[in-house]
Amino acid sequence: MDELMVIDTGHLIGKTGGGFSSEIKDAFSRFQDELREKRNPITLSFLDEETIAELKSTAMKLREKYENILILGIGGSALGTKAMLQFLYGCYYLMEQQKPRLFVLDNIDPATVSQLERILDFRKTALVYTSKSGSTAETAANFIYFYNKYKEAGGDERDIVIICDPGDNGINRIAKKLGCYLFSFPKNLQGRYSVMSPVGFLPAELAGIDCRGFLEGAGAVHKLLTTKPSEENPLLVLGGAIYEHFQAGRTIHVLFNYSDLLQQFGLWFMQLWAESLGKRVTLTGEEVKLGATPLSCLGTTDQHSLLQLFKEGAADKIFGFIRIHHVPEDPKIKGAFPSEVEYAYFDGHTLQEQLYIEQMVTEVSLVNAGHPCYRITIREASAAALGGLFYLYEALTIFVANLFNVNPYDQPGVEEGKRIAYSLLGREDHLSRQKEYREMLDAYLRESRVFIVK
Repeated sequence: MDELMVIDTGHLIGKTGGGFSSEIKDAFSRFQDELREKRNPITLSFLDEETIAELKSTAMKLREKYENILILGIGGSALGTKAMLQFLYGCYYLMEQQKPRLFVLDNIDPATVSQLERILDFRKTALVYTSKSGSTAETAANFIYFYNKYKEAGGDERDIVIICDPGDNGINRIAKKLGCYLFSFPKNLQGRYSVMSPVGFLPAELAGIDCRGFLEGAGAVHKLLTTKPSEENPLLVLGGAIYEHFQAGRTIHVLFNYSDLLQQFGLWFMQLWAESLGKRVTLTGEEVKLGATPLSCLGTTDQHSLLQLFKEGAADKIFGFIRIHHVPEDPKIKGAFPSEVEYAYFDGHTLQEQLYIEQMVTEVSLVNAGHPCYRITIREASAAALGGLFYLYEALTIFVANLFNVNPYDQPGVEEGKRIAYSLLGREDHLSRQKEYREMLDAYLRESRVFIVK
């Protein structure tokens, strides 16, 4: 396989060939123009050579000075980085990776924080703090905690890296006070779309990955989506079919990744799809309570946990499969126990061969049971291939949001929870409603029905 990516939609649209309505085609034409003219936040105009050079220079300085890099973020500020590291270095990259080792902390679980304290020598550990708003409570708490550990160990504040929105906010003022490295989110780009920006590219460079590779793959997909006519364009077919299947009751989008290298990518996809499409109201204010639910699965592991439900359960899902064609190493199984029929047949087969067969069998089985499926085959585990996947799913998400007439860039349901947490934790500019929120929480707890085990 020489192509960077092959997208097969034949079993997503069935035998009709995708005869979409004029409304769907018109929405696609408008979005295609938006991408072509680079008027959309995800298009590739926001990373100039000057920014790339600055990222590379900063990464080189930190790589030469530190043995460990602790990256602090959550959601879109961490998931893309984790997907990059796993895809290009494998699931056990911390055990094989050369210095510096990269650790990504994206939760405030004290068990994980305490374990990191035991692992890391903060005399040899640099900090990268990523937060679009600069005030996300979980990431801010982790930053304060580890900033103090870093300072106690004699760390140089100028080596701290902060990535946030530009403007007059607390984290920008802190960065100026520290005199540390400061990078900005691209204009109008939400966190879940920010992987191909300093948010993802600085960690990639710190890990020794050339960030230009991601842009190369994204550029190839961008060219395909903006030049192919509608009847030959995978974005129209994927988005239009997903929209029509949703209207027919298939409201769950299952992404079945047939490689351990894609497990974190699946989690990145889940946030992108859920936060962009799960909306209460449309752009015109109509209440819809849209629920385009994502689910990421790992093949072959989840064949043994979820496939029974997928095949014989409710007909409320569409299935996407992603697989890798070329792998750098493909262990061959040498025969053993030749007298045992359950074992003898493995002789001479490779693991990639079996993975390929199991993916196709699972897909065919679902199609034969009446479930719509599509498949994406990428050439290899490269930065270009992952950049192409990132861009494809970002574009697909926004196009489907356009068809539903919802805002793919906001997240009002998340913001409400943040405001309540700020108030209960005592943030000064959110204290006005603290009494109300505490009473709400007390009332909720009074209505609880508990069972105690001693």
